[in-house]
Amino acid sequence: MRKNNNERQKVAVITGGSSGIGKVIIKTLNEYGYKTVCVSRTAPPEEIECDFFQCDLSVSEQAEITAKRIADKYEKIQLIINNAGLGISGATELLPMESVRYVMEVDYFAPFIFTRALLKSVPKGGKIIMLSSACALFALPYRNVYCSAKAALNMLSYGLRMELKNSGISVVTVCPGDVKSEFTANRLKFEQTNERYGNNVIESQQKIDGRQNKRMNVNKVGKKIAKIAVKKKRALYIVGAKYKLLYFCSRVFSLNFMLKVTGKMFN
Repeated sequence: MRKNNNERQKVAVITGGSSGIGKVIIKTLNEYGYKTVCVSRTAPPEEIECDFFQCDLSVSEQAEITAKRIADKYEKIQLIINNAGLGISGATELLPMESVRYVMEVDYFAPFIFTRALLKSVPKGGKIIMLSSACALFALPYRNVYCSAKAALNMLSYGLRMELKNSGISVVTVCPGDVKSEFTANRLKFEQTNERYGNNVIESQQKIDGRQNKRMNVNKVGKKIAKIAVKKKRALYIVGAKYKLLYFCSRVFSLNFMLKVTGKMFN
């Protein structure tokens, strides 16, 4: 499956590629013959072959400078995968605003800024992947900010898809469900409560944390996303059978019904 390295080798830029899904995506794209570029705060393991650019994507200036450095080094970038993301949980009313803004910077503004800065290097036939989440499709209690950030990312992706159609650049949104990776452990968790919420905040987080063994395998999901990035062009892909079913139900049943279902599942 690996192609010979040469000057025509396609370039793929992946954010958040040092661990989890991103690491698997880079490894798989290498097997497809891509020259991979990893953008993250920490370097990937030595066994992962890629060109590494250190960057804190929550800092807009760093994102713009790093994107310019990559564009200067590579004349054409055939694939951009905005994979970096951060979760947050807690009662919306009680979340610290600095943490809310931080998550929005990572989950929405970073892919916005990074994609816009690299677009001039994406040729006709290129592709942009917005790695969103099943949380963008279903509102969940005590994960409201994360759901909102990913829903905004979906709208950004759909809008860009329409705007770039005449340029021959595809924009694809991928929404995976829960994956067994470092993502859950790295999630910002706030357990503050009051008489309005009682024990619901902590119990909801315990439900999320207790699903670790039920989550999808990170290697299977990463390989699936890499395959979508290389071979597929539909506007939206959902990874995970039960999340596809939930999405189908959301198109059939009323919003009130779906809010009751997801509320009972996670409240």
